[in-house]
Amino acid sequence: MGVSLNISDKEIKKEKFKNPFAKKTVSTKKKRKSWTFYLISIIFVLVLGLGIYFLYKGYKLGKDIGFNFKPGQLLEQKKDPELKKDPSGKYTNILLVGIDTRENIKLLNTDVIIVGSYNHDTGDTVLISIPRDFHAKIEPEKYWFNKINSAYQIAEQKREGTGLKTLKGVVEEIVGLEIQYYAMIDFNGFVELIDTGGGVYVNVENSFTDYMYPQGNGYQTVSFKAGPQLMDGETALKFARSRHSLQNGEGSDYARARRQQKIISAFKDAVLSSETLLNPSKIMGLTTSIQDNLKISEFNLEDVQAGVNILNETTDLTTYSFVLDPNAGNRELISNTDTIGYGIGPIFGLGEYDAINEYIQLAQKHPSLYSENPSIYFYNAGFGYQETYDKTKAFREVFKYLNIRFMGTKYTDKEGLYIFSNKEEEFKQSVNSIGEYLEGSQTTKPEYLTSRINGEDISILWGKEVIPEEVNSEVESTSEVEDN
Repeated sequence: MGVSLNISDKEIKKEKFKNPFAKKTVSTKKKRKSWTFYLISIIFVLVLGLGIYFLYKGYKLGKDIGFNFKPGQLLEQKKDPELKKDPSGKYTNILLVGIDTRENIKLLNTDVIIVGSYNHDTGDTVLISIPRDFHAKIEPEKYWFNKINSAYQIAEQKREGTGLKTLKGVVEEIVGLEIQYYAMIDFNGFVELIDTGGGVYVNVENSFTDYMYPQGNGYQTVSFKAGPQLMDGETALKFARSRHSLQNGEGSDYARARRQQKIISAFKDAVLSSETLLNPSKIMGLTTSIQDNLKISEFNLEDVQAGVNILNETTDLTTYSFVLDPNAGNRELISNTDTIGYGIGPIFGLGEYDAINEYIQLAQKHPSLYSENPSIYFYNAGFGYQETYDKTKAFREVFKYLNIRFMGTKYTDKEGLYIFSNKEEEFKQSVNSIGEYLEGSQTTKPEYLTSRINGEDISILWGKEVIPEEVNSEVESTSEVEDN
């Protein structure tokens, strides 16, 4: 399949990859937080705001959605409460689930499965969507693989109340991440939540029509025109669920997964607006919407305070989106399965998740590069054919699952290392990311190159090493002394 997939667990778990090209790697910390944790925080704040209501109305509501309150917690003094983190202490991961609850049809299929991973060091958030047709091992005692959207229902039928924890375990195995929080909302709650917040503004990228959108026991036609628009709850639900269009590539679960992420981002913007957060009636309305249609993992007062602290900070939000479809990871991860019924699964066999785990860890560490997913071609421009080939090979070993190629010799007499995008304003983040990794490079197109080379997104021209003038002077001085 191109790139070798062999890599040791020890290498993957290292905090940073070794850079074979430079001694030091520049590390910059961004002070940015993520919508994922704003969403958690909002839920926490809503529940906390109803604390007095719980006391005289009963604690059943709080207990039902996962709030674990102990009076002794009020006496504990923790200066800097934090959200739960994974064993590395670097990431907090949340599982967001949308469940199918159509009228008169008790499917209980979880057709929306998204993992959000927040990096506490950089402020980056990675969103990973698992399509509903991804085949996974649902029941550990049986060697059967089912579509992942059935995991919740299968577990609930065996033992009520175990569905979400079972789905969480299945997802953790697929993505290779430990999940600290999880939340599930049904379609009714989704519609009410968006309507109560005043709708969401969404920029529809492609126009499309779906003639088979599910409606009760039948179908209806739904259409969307490209461009920014305000959507109410029902419209947003149709936009997020449609998957049968034959236009503009919008008729797949993968396109639907990307639209789901777009809706979540738009909802985050709506809820975090000052008008919503400062309007008591809207806060109460949002709480009423979620209390009967939401299930979340257990949380406590420390989690609440951590969420409130995040809400009080001024932040710059940055989110990177990924979908585990057959195009992911340079087509080296996912393929169609031969099981009964349509589905997809790991390319190396059902239940084989090592490559997917590795890809997701790379996406966490280099989110901008893996999100833009450019084709990257190396050329010898004077450094030497074999030398440039070796550099390409070493680069490919570090940045697996990207389209990286060695294209031979372009020039034999140029100097310097150039990294540049062939598509003007696109792939800027990737160019900068590669430029930071390959120290001493220039991230502009060299003047001697007047045309695009082979259609790639990013070109890397590796010329002769440039020796600084002061070094040349020292060498010349040393030579003169030796001659004398």
